Amino acid sequence: MRFEISSVSEVPDRQALHDLLIDYYKVVLRKLELAGGPANIDPELPIAGFWSNLHKVMPPTGRLMLVHDSDGRLVGCGTLQQARPDAGEMKRLFVRPEANGHGLGQALVDARMDAAREMGWTTLLVNAVKGNEDMLRIYRKLGFRSIPRYPECSDPIELADHFDYMEVDLREAPRG
Repeated sequence: MRFEISSVSEVPDRQALHDLLIDYYKVVLRKLELAGGPANIDPELPIAGFWSNLHKVMPPTGRLMLVHDSDGRLVGCGTLQQARPDAGEMKRLFVRPEANGHGLGQALVDARMDAAREMGWTTLLVNAVKGNEDMLRIYRKLGFRSIPRYPECSDPIELADHFDYMEVDLREAPRG
């Protein structure tokens, strides 16, 4: 199977992205619950926040990366948004289970790191639910290091104890 990652300036299929985000938030909210966070959060709540702040992940100050398979089905995504003038925050890294095993998670991180460099940022910030070793492993491999919660984090402060926070200096990080 072949996959294509694209950075979009408008959402080509809103329903397909909404359905992908439902799948993403079901996984993330379950991991959050297992990490001691709140239980039974409706995925529609964070998705509503995504749609109302869509402009933050679109050019010129952000990026929305989508992954489509060779049949044109949306199978993954990742977002990038400006956190401060010299830094961005990566969010919503997700690849559907049927597309796992093709290096798409790392490819989405690499694509967003390249986009951040193109936008002139020197730092990238990320967070991951505690215990989400798949994501943390990708970030560590790319030179991210653990830090305290960064003030620009877009997630609610009351959830801070359930996340690991990381950053990378893009001037020192390997290129994808």
